[in-house]
Amino acid sequence: MELSSPSSHLEIIDQLKRILMFPVFSNSMILSGFLTFIVEETLGGRTNSLKEYTIGTKVLSKKNGYDPQADASVRIHAGRLRRALYEYYSGPGCSDPILISVPKGAYIPSFELVTPLTVQPPTQTQTVIYKPILAVLPFHCLGEKDLQILADGVCDQICTEFTNFNELSVVSYYSSRKVASQGIDSKEAGLLLDATYLLTGSIQSNKNVVRIRVQLIQSNTQHQVWASSYEKEKSAMGTFTIQDDIVKHVINQIGGSHGIIFREAAKASPIKHALDVKVYDAVFWYYYLVNDLNEDTFRKGLEVMQNTVQLDPQYALGWAILGETYVAGFFYGYDCAVPDPQEEGVKCGQKALSIDPRCQHSYQTLGLAYLFQHRRKDCLKIIDQWIKLKSNAAGIAGGLGFCLICAGEYERGYTLLSESIQINPYYQWWFNAGLSIYHFQKNEYEDAVYWAEKMQRQSVPWELLLKAAAYAEMKNLSAARICTQELVQLIPDLQALLKPILGSFLQSEELINRLLIALKKVDL
Repeated sequence: MELSSPSSHLEIIDQLKRILMFPVFSNSMILSGFLTFIVEETLGGRTNSLKEYTIGTKVLSKKNGYDPQADASVRIHAGRLRRALYEYYSGPGCSDPILISVPKGAYIPSFELVTPLTVQPPTQTQTVIYKPILAVLPFHCLGEKDLQILADGVCDQICTEFTNFNELSVVSYYSSRKVASQGIDSKEAGLLLDATYLLTGSIQSNKNVVRIRVQLIQSNTQHQVWASSYEKEKSAMGTFTIQDDIVKHVINQIGGSHGIIFREAAKASPIKHALDVKVYDAVFWYYYLVNDLNEDTFRKGLEVMQNTVQLDPQYALGWAILGETYVAGFFYGYDCAVPDPQEEGVKCGQKALSIDPRCQHSYQTLGLAYLFQHRRKDCLKIIDQWIKLKSNAAGIAGGLGFCLICAGEYERGYTLLSESIQINPYYQWWFNAGLSIYHFQKNEYEDAVYWAEKMQRQSVPWELLLKAAAYAEMKNLSAARICTQELVQLIPDLQALLKPILGSFLQSEELINRLLIALKKVDL
């Protein structure tokens, strides 16, 4: 297209803005910066500056004097840029009026006026999953050679373990080491690896103790968003104990729907209309659903998740979260717009597993759905399948531990649940209900009250039910009656519904009867 008037420049800038809103670009500092730079330079009549060296220094933050022949970073990202533009014009940009492309062998973009559907859609479905990208940079080691071996082992294992977290994409440790070996700073490493977050740290020791510090950095701002320090006995360095303990703690502090990355993102991300939400925002919505659930949030969240799996039918995590959304809707009594929300949850969970047998969240979805359906054998079977994965996902362990307790497998459930909350204290509120149930059946009533109070969910009856029953067994009838009075205000026909509520997911008739007997002591 001939650039003959200011209006055509404005049209191209408008087209550039549309492209930059596409998630492939909006989630990549390198791609958005690369395209913006070459378009603006071309519109400004400075095409002579669009050389590999200039792009390397201006876009990729290469140091002056770097050798483009020895460093292929610009050529690599130019290839990514061409693929990203093709993906955009094969999808949401297929009807756009201006085609921006970058011919192979050059870095000067071309601009063409096009008619709708000039760009033919690809024959295969393009993925639309865009996730935060994490890179683990080599830890700094001070002192002994054995510390470097430990550092590399920790970093490599962290990368490996994060492949089990469907919410994130992880750069291979080999690639991170190669980039870090160039002696560049973390900001430039983040650009070259196209990573949203960087994990790095240091290891040092004295005669008896090894100290490991780990930091998570947001690559575009260089802000440290999380850090932790560990001290281990040096005598354990000859085993994998130090490495395993640190890795398990780090991945559960960072990964998962309640890890620091998604906790911070969910707080900062405004609730949008369902059709405006990017696919990886499914995890943000899950965070909202389990932490601030009300009927309006549920309705919007259900719409988001339904739209998510329509955008990408092969998104296993999306199916798993949609399934749990249906289960949550059943639990709270919300309108799910389907005849059987529990069965819909099962179908979604099974769909997720068929796409990705290692999708952690699908096991939790199925465990909860089977629990509500009173399919105890299927519930225990799916939990045993998850255990065979030997996953370190503490959040999923806690959810399945809750299922085990409700299914009457008290000790197994308590082990999973208690270990889960020790690793990451940012867990879901209903984990506390599982611990309260466990302690009640153990006749540890003070502990049952303690964990019930931590639920802080007055909109559901379980906190008050468990506290009332435990207080009654402690012969503190005045406290028990306060709880039952609040219960009756919450559910006026509670007496008629009491046994169905207790039996909605508790599988042990003995435990249900014990709770009923306790509540009868306060005339409920």
